[in-house]
Amino acid sequence: MDQNTLRRRGTGLRALDRERAFDGLTLITPIAGPGEAYLVDLDGTERHRWTLPYPPGRHARLLPDGTLFYQGKAPQPEPLFPIWEVYHGGVFLQVAPDGTVLRETGHPFHHHDAELLSNGNLLLLAVEPLPAEFAARISGGIPGSEAPGGVIWGDVVYEMTWEGEIVWRWAAAEHLDPDGTVLDPHYAREHWPMANTVNELADGSVMVGFRSASTAVVVDRRTGDVTWRLGPDVLAQQHYPHELDNGNILVFDNGSYRQGTSVPYSRVVEVDRASRAIVWEYRDDPPQNFYSPYMSSAQRLPNGNTLIAEGSFGRIFEVTVDREVVWEYVVPHFGSFGEGVGLESSGGAQNAVFRAYRYARSEIPWLPTAAASRPEPSRPAPSPSTAR
Repeated sequence: MDQNTLRRRGTGLRALDRERAFDGLTLITPIAGPGEAYLVDLDGTERHRWTLPYPPGRHARLLPDGTLFYQGKAPQPEPLFPIWEVYHGGVFLQVAPDGTVLRETGHPFHHHDAELLSNGNLLLLAVEPLPAEFAARISGGIPGSEAPGGVIWGDVVYEMTWEGEIVWRWAAAEHLDPDGTVLDPHYAREHWPMANTVNELADGSVMVGFRSASTAVVVDRRTGDVTWRLGPDVLAQQHYPHELDNGNILVFDNGSYRQGTSVPYSRVVEVDRASRAIVWEYRDDPPQNFYSPYMSSAQRLPNGNTLIAEGSFGRIFEVTVDREVVWEYVVPHFGSFGEGVGLESSGGAQNAVFRAYRYARSEIPWLPTAAASRPEPSRPAPSPSTAR
């Protein structure tokens, strides 16, 4: 008997309402895998695979030209702190459908998230050590859990060229009050406020999500000022806050330590940016049936449905506006971070994904439309131009 609970419950396609699901391909990047990304159709059939030269530093996404933007995990001699070995990245690739590496660059202190801006530069999360006098002001967290040497690493956002030049910088320590951005008491003090999301809004502002402080903010690019904020009165260890076409903010709200309840459960919320009111919410019934303690994402699809990645357990599903499930798929690819890496949650075989994205077929013009046998996986080719 298979002793892995998730595999034993069943993987692959679990449910499909073809008439109501949004037709397209879902991009998944198993977080504990060796470095592979897959496109899966509504029937759960693998339609394309990239085999990449680095293990994942969280996730991949498709760019408008159909190439893959991949965040890889660069080898490092010594982690900054134990969990850094799990969630650091450090290398960025733009990859053709056939696996050819078109561009490559990196930053040694990158973690969790990055995206390619319309000007071609990268927007990425990184860390810098906090000055000792500022670190002493950090509230919350597990006492005595600072990084080696008593260091607390603080989040920064960089805009960086592919040649490695930093052209814009925003530091949490320079714009957030530590008394108002308190670490949840369940999290270590080694990393403040522990960002897991960065993305650009339609007006050029930048959204940053801080998991350990249950806070999401919008930053004015010109001044660095925080112009909008959503905190732990609404959020609980959230992932992937981002702007929708209507200006609202969609968030996967993990809920490991949710205020006001003893039952951990996850939900997806759409928040009106002006009023901060929740205007749409998905949760299961009973709510604890849907829960991911870490990672995860939600994406609003063109037909109004929402694609949800219950990332910790590799479960990806699509719900309608009326919260009915119309597609469900469980990632069948299991891997391991290795013994002694990170925290207890990093052990064992797992099929976790940081995020999942659904793409219309028109966004992948190079993919054959006719059903065919499983294609040969792409293999990385030498990069014609690299920047380290």
